[in-house]
Amino acid sequence: MLKCIALLKRKPGLSDEALVAYYEGRHAPLIVGLCPQILAYRRNFVQAEGRFEFGAAIDFDVVTELYFADRTAYDAFVARNAEPEVARLIAEDEENVFDRAATRMMVVEEHGGAIPGRPVPAADGLRALQDERAIQRGLARFARVLDGKDWGSLGDVFAADLDFDYGQGERQGMAALEDQMRRYLDACGGTQHLLGSILVDVDGDSAVSRAYVQARHQRRGEGGGAIFDSNGEYVDRWARRADGWRIVRRDATWATHSGDPAILAAGADELG
Repeated sequence: MLKCIALLKRKPGLSDEALVAYYEGRHAPLIVGLCPQILAYRRNFVQAEGRFEFGAAIDFDVVTELYFADRTAYDAFVARNAEPEVARLIAEDEENVFDRAATRMMVVEEHGGAIPGRPVPAADGLRALQDERAIQRGLARFARVLDGKDWGSLGDVFAADLDFDYGQGERQGMAALEDQMRRYLDACGGTQHLLGSILVDVDGDSAVSRAYVQARHQRRGEGGGAIFDSNGEYVDRWARRADGWRIVRRDATWATHSGDPAILAAGADELG
């Protein structure tokens, strides 16, 4: 995760209320819409009470925090802001609220976080919940990609450089993953993959999820006909990338199989 801080000074004559109203109601939505590289965007408005000034006066009114997945995402953000039309839109809007000549922005290295034994700050807790939800949605997306045989969308869930083992040995890369999926699912008819009992543990920009899977497969062309069921667990390692959370490692273990394995054009030994 890469973080930037911007120190912003209001336009002369702008009240506290007008500053907050314009930034929150107009400028922040504009930035979010123009810059998809931003993962988190926090505005901290300086309060008159509680200031500590030792010699130098506080000469800014907002401390803005911008979070990016990595340096590549930040560089893309900078390039986006350099596009003539984007630069024009941002500059024109900033003129309505900020003293642009006083703006300062820097990349920072953040240390620290929640202190063991003390309540988690609301912002950190919210971010953890958002990360967990994104990963759970990624697993749900995976099930729908499989059942729709939408192989071109595997990249919505998996990193291009992933490693995986579905119980038949180590394999690497997106092409190998698509081959693994198509080898079985292209041979059968309708399927339904149900994922449940999901556990997610997030640690900064990495996470581990565990999800039970129940997969039902029907013989091609036989509505209401023979089926083959597999039950097991996915253990996934995730990484936060510029385009969101992606699985970088999957281990699938199978507990039970029932029905006719020929529905998948594979023998029972291959599925064990």
